[in-house]
Formats: sequence, C-alpha cells, structure tokens
Amino acid sequence: MLNHLSIKHFTIVEHLDLDLASGLSTITGETGAGKSILLDALDLATGGKADASQVRPGCDKAEIYACFDVRRPALLRGLEEQGIDTDNGQLILSRIIAQDGRSRGYINGRPVPVTTLREIGEQLVDIHGQHAQQHLLGKQAARDMLDAYGDYSPLLEQVRSQYQHWQSVSTLLENKRRASDEHIARLQLLEYQVGELDKLDLQEGEVTALEAEQKRLSSAEHTLLNAQHAASMLNNDDSEGDAKRLIQHALHKLSPLVQVNPQLGNSLELLGQALILVEEAAHDLDAYIEGFEINPQRLQQVETRLGAIYDLARKHRLDVDSLYQHYISLSEELSQLKGGENSLEELEQAALQAEQVYQQSAEKLSTMRSKTAKKLSRALEEQLSQLALERAQTTFAVEQQAGRLGNASGIDQVELLISLNPGQPLQPIARVASGGELSRISLALQVLCSKGPDTMIFDEVDVGVGGATAERLGRMLKTIGQQKQVICVTHQPQVAALAHQHLRVSKISGKDKTHTRIQTLTQEERSHELARMLGGLEVDQHTLAHASTLLQSGQRA
Repeated sequence: MLNHLSIKHFTIVEHLDLDLASGLSTITGETGAGKSILLDALDLATGGKADASQVRPGCDKAEIYACFDVRRPALLRGLEEQGIDTDNGQLILSRIIAQDGRSRGYINGRPVPVTTLREIGEQLVDIHGQHAQQHLLGKQAARDMLDAYGDYSPLLEQVRSQYQHWQSVSTLLENKRRASDEHIARLQLLEYQVGELDKLDLQEGEVTALEAEQKRLSSAEHTLLNAQHAASMLNNDDSEGDAKRLIQHALHKLSPLVQVNPQLGNSLELLGQALILVEEAAHDLDAYIEGFEINPQRLQQVETRLGAIYDLARKHRLDVDSLYQHYISLSEELSQLKGGENSLEELEQAALQAEQVYQQSAEKLSTMRSKTAKKLSRALEEQLSQLALERAQTTFAVEQQAGRLGNASGIDQVELLISLNPGQPLQPIARVASGGELSRISLALQVLCSKGPDTMIFDEVDVGVGGATAERLGRMLKTIGQQKQVICVTHQPQVAALAHQHLRVSKISGKDKTHTRIQTLTQEERSHELARMLGGLEVDQHTLAHASTLLQSGQRA
C-alpha cells in the first residue's frame, strides 16, 4: 500500500507531502490544477520515463519519494534476494531528476537502475491512465486479459518455452539445408581462422596483462637503481647526510631546549614521528631491493608472446584489443554453421518432435482458454450490469490458427465481441462501444483481470459517464477498495462522495510563480467541494444541500 508521497520541484509543484489511506481515495480539483501531476510523479518513482521539462523552472533538480507498506511474502523474498532491506516491510522508491533530464533511482536509499525501479514498481502499483481503455482495441489485448484471468500460468510458460525450443531447432535445420558452396567456403575459412586462434589460445584480458608485465620487466634495471638510490638517501651507514642522520641530529639539537622552551615540544614530537616513518620506509625499500629480480628470460618470453598476438591481429586487420572478442564471434558463427554434430536427418526428426510437443501443449492451452473465456464473459456481463450496461452480451472468441502459425503465446487468436443492445449481433468492441462505454468496459476488465499490485490508480476512468452510472462506477471502485488501495482522479461528484478519503488539488498563481497545493478535506470541506463539482463556481444553498445529501448517501454505501 502507498502510505506517503513526497514531491519537490516537480513541474508546477514546489513542495508537496501527501499521506494516503487505505480504501478508496479520490482526487478532485479544477481542470488544469495539477491532479494528474501526482500520478505522473508516482509513475516516475516506479520507473517511468524522465524528462528535463519535469524539473520546476528555476530549480536544479526534482525529487520524488514514494513510501510503500509491503506485506506480500513473495515480493519481500524477491527484494531480499536482490539485497534490498525492506526495513519491516517499509519500502521507499525515490527518483532524482536533474536539469539536463538525467535521473537516478533509489530503493531505501540504495542506488538502483531505473529498470529495477520499474520491475519493483510494477509489483507495487497498477496505474490506469486516462486512455487506458484504448488498450482494449489492440490486437493482443483480449488474449492478454483472458490469460490474466485464467488459472494456467504454468501451462502458458511451458508453451512459450517449447515454442522457443522448436524455433531454435528449426533455425539449425534451415541453416543445414542452405549449405551451398558459398556456405561451405565460409565454413572452411572459419575452420582455418578459428584453428589459428585456437592454437594461439588467447585469454580474455591477456594482452593488457602482458603489456603491463613487459613494461615492468623492461624497466627493471632503472627501477632497481632508483630504489637503491632512494634507500641510500634515507639510511646510509657510510654517509652523514642521509635523512635518518639529519633527523637524529635535529632531535639532538632540540631535545635540551624543550624544557626551557615548551613551545618547541610539538616540533620535537613531529621530528620523532618523522624518524619512525623514515626508518619504516627504509626497511620497506631494503626488503623490496632484496627480493627484486631482473629476469631477461621472462622478458623475452613476454615479448615473443606479444609479437605472436600482434601478428595475428594485423592478419585479421584488427586492433589487438579486439582480437579476443573476434575469436569468440568466429567460434560462435562456426558452431552455428556446423549445426552441432547432428546430421540433416537427425535435425529434421528433432524439429518434427519439437513441433509436435509444442502443438500438444498449445492445443491444451487453447482448450483451457475456451473454458476460461466462458467464465470471463459471464463475469464481465455481471460487472457491466452494475455500470448501466445490463443488456450487454459479451464473448471472448477463441479461434485456433490454421497450419503452422503458432507463436510463443500459443495457436489462438482471441477477440472480444460485444452487443450492447438487444437484437444487435456480437461485434468487435471497436465497432460498437462509444468512449464512455469503452471506459466502463475497461474498468470492469481491469477489476476482473488485475490480480497483482495492492495499489490501483485510475486517472479519470469515469470520463464520459455521469449521473447514476457514475455512482455505480464509484461503488465498484469502493468495492475494490475493500481489498486493495484505490486512488482515483475524478470529475464526478457521485464518485468523490463515495471515497474514504477526499483530496483536493488547487493551483495558486502569484505574480511570478505558480504552484500546486493538495489537501485532505474535512467533512464540511468535502460538501463544499462536491457542491462546486455539481454547480460550478456559483454555489448556492440548494447546491450545498444537494452536495451534503450526496455525501451522506455515499458514506453510508
């Protein structure tokens, strides 16, 4: 559940802290006040696309923080596997957007990729925008909803896996069949090139390591000479001018003076520390010099190895750093052209068997979809009857594709057909439903097919409806709110009156600045807001009385 949303310097929002409750919360306000900005901010916190224009003018960055209370064991386990501490179920998703549009994502203060924010966010909140109903018109929408409603996820995954295996074997078979003279020539060239590289036995990162070793070995004498010189300067028994003796001499001069001049004590102490450091450095240098080895034989080996690598890189017309990756690419191409050790007959048999296994599972999935289609159609009609579409008839038509036209989702084409008036035939939804009807159908399907996140957000899903239908729609949202947290941006007073929590957004424009404010309304304030929604800017006593009655009725529902 979303507990708290904090927004700073986002579009026209200067600073906003919002506590959210369980059940149904509605967000209302004048058009253009910034109601949808809250949902845009939440979308960003859960991995949405960031843009420089989202930073409030005059500010260097926008900040969004969304705090969730997570109780689902599966999600908690997944977070723990990713090393994310949930802090007793508390999860804070945050997004920082800079002026140039670049952004950073965090989960409980830990930096994470935006893709991780999106993956986690999809499990926390389900956002349905103003035009979510347009999804119904997509080619795969009906099948996706049917699969979301159905209880056959393991079978769906099995079909997907078996299809991928079938396609992989079929690709190998096709490559084998296309083995023309050109392919054979390419195969022979690859075998020769890979053979050369196999013999070289180049390892990833080897060139960098060899070049570093060559540099170290070739400068060994110079390194040893300098180390010996440095050691002599620190501590040389035959010299009176080394660092150790000079510091000792300074200590000898200062020690008698400290008792008379205490301010020299700090200098004496620092010289003592310096003497210790010089002795330690001299000891480390002596150990390094004693263990130092000049190895011309190893230098020759390294240079011979590098020469062989450089020669082969020039032969392949490559930069030496690209030779290893080139070797991997050639090896993979060779393996694919060879098609493994399988003969053409073996590959044909394997492809046929893979197709048969896929077809059997796909037909089983098709049968499951047909059964689920009947259940979903009945459930959808029941939901639509509550939204003033009581005469609607629906069916999810499941039709198997002929021939070898299956894909990773199976062999079915699924289409939602609907009739909204008696006597009219079932037709594709795009030909029948108006905008308002499409909104209601979309809501009903979202209620039936959404089994995931505990927070559902609807942005003006009630567009195009009003009156009694809006009230029924609001009652449906309130019913969902008994199981999940529902947040709805609405212009319908009938919907707002049913909310457990009512939030009002207002835009305040000054001489130089404009910002958005949001507040949780009291019972009296709700009546005035409902009156505004019912009667516009001019609110009289009659309108206010109507609003109070509407609110009382909504709270009893």
